[in-house]
Amino acid sequence: MANILLYIIILLVFAAIIIGTSIIAYNRHLDKVTKGEIHGTHSSVPEPHSTASVIYKTVLMVIVIMTYIGISTISGIMSNMQSKIANLENDVRGLTYEVEDLKTELEQKDRLVSSFNYEIGTPVDNMVDLSIELWLRDYTDDTEVSLDIAGRHVELSRNSDRAFAGTVKVSIFDDCSYPWVNITDNGQTMGETLDFFDYLFWDYIPFPMLTCQFESKPGLTGMKTSGSYSYEIYPSDNVESVTMTYLTEGRELKTFDITSEALSRETIELEKGLDIGDDLTFRIEIVTKDGYRLVEQQLMIYEAKDYPEDYEYERIYDMDGNLLWENDKM
Repeated sequence: MANILLYIIILLVFAAIIIGTSIIAYNRHLDKVTKGEIHGTHSSVPEPHSTASVIYKTVLMVIVIMTYIGISTISGIMSNMQSKIANLENDVRGLTYEVEDLKTELEQKDRLVSSFNYEIGTPVDNMVDLSIELWLRDYTDDTEVSLDIAGRHVELSRNSDRAFAGTVKVSIFDDCSYPWVNITDNGQTMGETLDFFDYLFWDYIPFPMLTCQFESKPGLTGMKTSGSYSYEIYPSDNVESVTMTYLTEGRELKTFDITSEALSRETIELEKGLDIGDDLTFRIEIVTKDGYRLVEQQLMIYEAKDYPEDYEYERIYDMDGNLLWENDKM
């Protein structure tokens, strides 16, 4: 860019010299005509304003051409820089992944438990048999291993696969996060946590995943809304029925069955003419074949205002209405 500016300055100086020379030559020509040395008709010396006009147009054209060349050059440089920045970002991202993988590998090498397996039985009155099998990096014939999970303690014994295994009965609604492994050898006890589920019911009770697209605008009597939504429910083979309720400002607008649409992932159009106030809230209720009822309430469209802390929630009940689990921090 600095080179282009220098070229323009040189061009302007050169143009000024030409114009100045033209003016001097023209004045001398006029002096000779006045003295009668030459005739003024068909003069070969152009007038200064004609020379200036030609030079102005020429300089302007050259400046436009140089500016275009400069912009094209800068655009090429910027595209090249953007490409290099994108490549650098990819390199940094790849390096970050490599560092994370290396960190994970180093952490795994420092762990006492090299790997573990588990198996969850069939729930009976919310209780399941949880079988744990784990392998240690180092152990002796005197090594003793136990597991603390969901407030329960189980001793693990060595099996034919050179693993330490045991079974404990827990509720699918117990908090099973971060079970603790105790390892005792030569009178010294060490321990560490396992990366495990927080709750076991995720494998049994179907949860809905919402996909939606809404538009809203203020109206004379409330919000005017339009759009559509669909649900994906997994696992779906345990679903008995699915019910949807529209709410606004805490009052129910409409309740209807969407079992077929939810199981087939059909798109549901939001009907027109709903008496919507400051918000539109969905409450979906899923009843399972084995006697659980999942209720999820979620704000979909709303004005900026404070809502009660328990306005959005996920809750699981049994068929007698007893609350088994709740998440009100959605």
